[in-house]
Amino acid sequence: MNTWVISGCSSGLGRCWTDSIITGRKERVIGITRSTAAAEEMGKLYGDLFVACVANVDDAETLAEKLAQAIRVAGKPNRIVTAAGYAQFGTLEDLSSERIRDQFKTNVEGTLNVIRPLLPILREAGPSRILLVSSMSGVACWPLLGAYQISKYAVEAISDTLRRELLGTDIQVGCIEPGPHKTGWATTYARREETSPPYHAADLAAAARCGYTIQEPSSSLPFFWNMFDAPVMPRRMATSREFVDFAIAEAEQKIQEWRLTLDY
Repeated sequence: MNTWVISGCSSGLGRCWTDSIITGRKERVIGITRSTAAAEEMGKLYGDLFVACVANVDDAETLAEKLAQAIRVAGKPNRIVTAAGYAQFGTLEDLSSERIRDQFKTNVEGTLNVIRPLLPILREAGPSRILLVSSMSGVACWPLLGAYQISKYAVEAISDTLRRELLGTDIQVGCIEPGPHKTGWATTYARREETSPPYHAADLAAAARCGYTIQEPSSSLPFFWNMFDAPVMPRRMATSREFVDFAIAEAEQKIQEWRLTLDY
């Protein structure tokens, strides 16, 4: 039986995946959440298959201590999912350096804070997998999402770098790029900065809407499970076919632009 560590386990895609792991596969999850209430609720719901790790991914020292405590209860993990994060809205001009640092601290440093203390354990665990949660905003950019996009591009770089650094080990690394899902990502859990003149707030907001179909979180499950069930973990996988078509077109445009460099 696999033992999992999932950050952001109490909401959004993290909650959906946690539920699927426990109810569908009957495997144990060490769930990282900031919410004591959510941890208690999930403990009652899932029983011994859920071991709470109440900590903020921003706090590397406390998180490492709490993870060690949870591992003593649940056993050594061999599956890691870094789903914790939030979206900061606002133009790059309007966002303060503090707001951008906060975004980076949670989405980027928080990702590394989960992974780093677990790597020695994964090396001893045998075949293991790490899934970093990026976004379609880690591949393409829209207005008002600059801070979030910067952080998700960084998550993509973490994934690619880890994969290369862990070559020759039994640890596989992959990255999932969710499209729009009904998770409260852009509403309940988002942070927003007012758009100042001379920007036209309504126009930017309209341009920031990707226009893709917003799916239920459960629609991500076939992609999620493919990352763990495929004989070799895919390097990356998107959860929106509409976005994949867009991303391919964007990539082809970049290839054309790079080829122009050869003419200089």
